[in-house]
Amino acid sequence: MGVRFYADSWLTTSAGVGLLRALENAGYRWEDFVEGNTIELDEEAFEKLPEIYSQYLLKDLSLERFREILEKRKEKFNLYNAVVYEKINDFFSNSPLTNPSGTKKVGEAFNTLLEREGDIQQLFSEGKKLIAEFIREKFSEILNYQESEKVCYFCRERHAYIKKGKVKVLDATNFTPLAASLDTVENFFWEGRSNMYLCPECEIFLYFSAFGFHRTPARTYLFVYLPDLENTKRMNDLLRAETDLRSFMNRTIVEASKILAGRKADWILRNIYIVEIEKVGDAQSNIYTLSITPRLASAIKENIDKYPQVFNNLFEVFLEYVYSGRSLYDFIYKILSGFFYKQRFKRLKSKGRDAHLIKKGMGFKEFLPPKLTYFIKFQEVLEMEDKEKVSKQVNWAYSEGLNLKNTYEQSMGKEKANRKIEGISYRLLDAIRRRDTDAFQQNLIRAYLEAEREIPYVFVEALKDGSFNRIAYAFLIGLNGRSKEEVE
Repeated sequence: MGVRFYADSWLTTSAGVGLLRALENAGYRWEDFVEGNTIELDEEAFEKLPEIYSQYLLKDLSLERFREILEKRKEKFNLYNAVVYEKINDFFSNSPLTNPSGTKKVGEAFNTLLEREGDIQQLFSEGKKLIAEFIREKFSEILNYQESEKVCYFCRERHAYIKKGKVKVLDATNFTPLAASLDTVENFFWEGRSNMYLCPECEIFLYFSAFGFHRTPARTYLFVYLPDLENTKRMNDLLRAETDLRSFMNRTIVEASKILAGRKADWILRNIYIVEIEKVGDAQSNIYTLSITPRLASAIKENIDKYPQVFNNLFEVFLEYVYSGRSLYDFIYKILSGFFYKQRFKRLKSKGRDAHLIKKGMGFKEFLPPKLTYFIKFQEVLEMEDKEKVSKQVNWAYSEGLNLKNTYEQSMGKEKANRKIEGISYRLLDAIRRRDTDAFQQNLIRAYLEAEREIPYVFVEALKDGSFNRIAYAFLIGLNGRSKEEVE
């Protein structure tokens, strides 16, 4: 019997994808090791894991890159840290593979070699050997600890080991973004004791998880999880070229539609997660797990390419809203609050995502962009409303708001009109917040009477048929907007 690993969560599946990639890189046919969501390595393959790991770790280290590292080295240079840390330290900070007290000897050995060896090719070869030997040594140490009586949480077959008198459990050294250790977050576990016992083999397995994630230029890490290991591997391989969360997410849905079919596709789509890890400190990360429902997948597939560039810096906030099921009308309300109440929020110091929305609104000095209506249309599609009907109503309500603004400007001048519209807008926004359709209609009628314009009858009807939010918000945005020609 070989050594089995189980991919039954996004963490273990990312390790599974990383291990399969490493096996593939070493020349193996990775499909031969997979059955369902289980990876089984024969004795020969398992014994070669240190070599397989180091090969994958060093696969992008070219002679040119090596030369560049040496040219930029500083006084306390450590080759291991310079090469390895950028690959795995965000995932396994202070682990046996990255602990500075351990890696120090690799650095010292290479520096000694550097003093007496001038051939860059020889230095390149010897440097890689030192790194590979260190990996082998650390894997061997893990495998040779004393066994405990506790069964491993991850494989449920082997036993956890004892380290420094304690049974080994999953902690921040095994996957730093989780930041879970008994010393720092005891309250995460029942009575402060974790039952996530870890055997030597599964610890080594988890060290492959860094190879499963895709790093973006913004130093975030992305992984798409499906409850099917082979398709998860193929999906993540296809997504390697994507540079940000938006393109990653959009491609995920497109490729899922191609790979999967029928009832299984619907079931798997309901269980897809995109895991995003955002580094916020040396050993601190935010982890976001974004799930995709068929309805959301359809909305994204049809509308994501139209996402307005003016709101690009809010894209991740937008995603958090739609994936968590929060209404985009709340998203819009916070932007409008920042626009209308700049003085109230002038000293806003919070860095939360809601504060980000308010600050975005504060950044619009004179008018609201027409593209803000995109979020109205997206929300209505999520609620399964008729797309064509929604688009017509929103565009019409926006145009009505813009026309009323133009009427005021023509009759009393731009400066007086701005003050008038500001007062109307405060009252309309408050009515929207309270979902008070009567107050909204009364203020709307008053605004039209003062402009000596007849309120369109279809307006009143639209506000009665469950379309209040989309009509009210679109009208208010138009009332404080500009025509597309003026914006452009």
